[in-house]
Amino acid sequence: MPLQANYSLEQEFSFDGQFHEYFSFLQSLSITIRGTSRDVFDVRPLGQFLPPSLKKLKLQQMDARLFVLWLDAVRKIPLFNLRSLSLVLDLISDDLLITVVHSLPHLVELDLEDRPFTLSSVGDLTNIGLQALKFCECLIALSIVRSKMNCPASFTRVDNKGMFHVSEGCKRLESVKLGGFAKGTEAGYSSILYSCRNLKKFEVLTSPLLSDSVIDNMKGVARSVVELRLSSCSLLTSEALENLSSFRKLEVLDTSGCERIGDRAPFYISKVTTLTRLNLAKARITDVGLALLGAGDLPIVQLCIRKCEKVTDKGIKSLFHADRKICKTLSVLDVGYIPKITDAAIFTIATAAKALTDLSLRFCNGVTDAAVQMLMDRPNHNSSQLQMLDLCSCRGLSAEAIMLPLPLYAFHRLRWLGIGLTDIVAKEAFSPQSARRNPGLLCAVFAVTLGAVMAGNGTKSDD
Repeated sequence: MPLQANYSLEQEFSFDGQFHEYFSFLQSLSITIRGTSRDVFDVRPLGQFLPPSLKKLKLQQMDARLFVLWLDAVRKIPLFNLRSLSLVLDLISDDLLITVVHSLPHLVELDLEDRPFTLSSVGDLTNIGLQALKFCECLIALSIVRSKMNCPASFTRVDNKGMFHVSEGCKRLESVKLGGFAKGTEAGYSSILYSCRNLKKFEVLTSPLLSDSVIDNMKGVARSVVELRLSSCSLLTSEALENLSSFRKLEVLDTSGCERIGDRAPFYISKVTTLTRLNLAKARITDVGLALLGAGDLPIVQLCIRKCEKVTDKGIKSLFHADRKICKTLSVLDVGYIPKITDAAIFTIATAAKALTDLSLRFCNGVTDAAVQMLMDRPNHNSSQLQMLDLCSCRGLSAEAIMLPLPLYAFHRLRWLGIGLTDIVAKEAFSPQSARRNPGLLCAVFAVTLGAVMAGNGTKSDD
């Protein structure tokens, strides 16, 4: 098994002789800064200890200019042959990308995310930077994303020409993730789809010009794609998914934030019999759409319908009707921010979903103490399998809805409980001392997102 190391840094980090000896066999290294969004890791001392054996490097958060200088120096290390690089930086620039591809020509995976603090495009990534990717002839996984964490910025100096450069120079790609390319249209994305015939994962985030025809242009890769994520693409409608049944291997579909997706979409989705993870957050679906989805009898393991505000208890009931496959397979469910969800829906979910482990009811103000009590009082029921329960901002809960420490018979597998912005916390029915009496249980008393805790489960959506 490859030797790996993960570090979460909250203070100054130094490398001594013991680390030097340990690092000499290291193949994978991940360093994350736990601080403010402006705290960065000074990568310069790390160059003294990088072994030739290192294949995978992940750094978060980085100053792009310091990293360029550092990489230009470490590229001269004998036998240094990094295959996978993942960075979170302040800014992705042409200089950064050009330095990376020329210093690490044998990269197989490249994952870049930036979090700019201003809307200025000075020194920003352009088509020229993307053109440099052609020098990474081994590249099979590419991710370039601009986060809106610090400001609503996008890659304004990249257009379809930049996409064409990617399609021409990176034909071996099997995984593509592009986020924040505001000027990219279906023509640019389609060029990648036409060129990358082995594509298994395709993800586009926050692309306001991407239209329905992008999926029509995926016919050449439809039989190989396993994950398809088109998030916060404001022009996409239900008709984009009309030919989804041609995706014979599709397991993951994410259209979160596509607010023009309506009830026809679940009908098209119901034809994809291989689907196990589905995210429809912020869609305009109703109970009719959930009934159509349920009729497809899909083996869905993870489902997110967060902020689908037209859904009611009736829709939840129709989804689980007649002991369908989803009753046996569903493990993760997010029905947060749906105002018409009440105790009746929770009763349905707890009774029907036999494999449920993670449940988010965040901002479901119709949920009361009765539903929580039902979940707690049935130790041999499905609800006893719950490992994560998010009740944050459920205003219908009283201070007595959950009394800590939990009784021995209740939620004995629970590992994460969200009770932030509820009367449970506000009226001091909760105390840190009482929480500690349930070993292994983490209580979130602030409105931290369950998606952040369940990272990687495919149901994460923005608040």
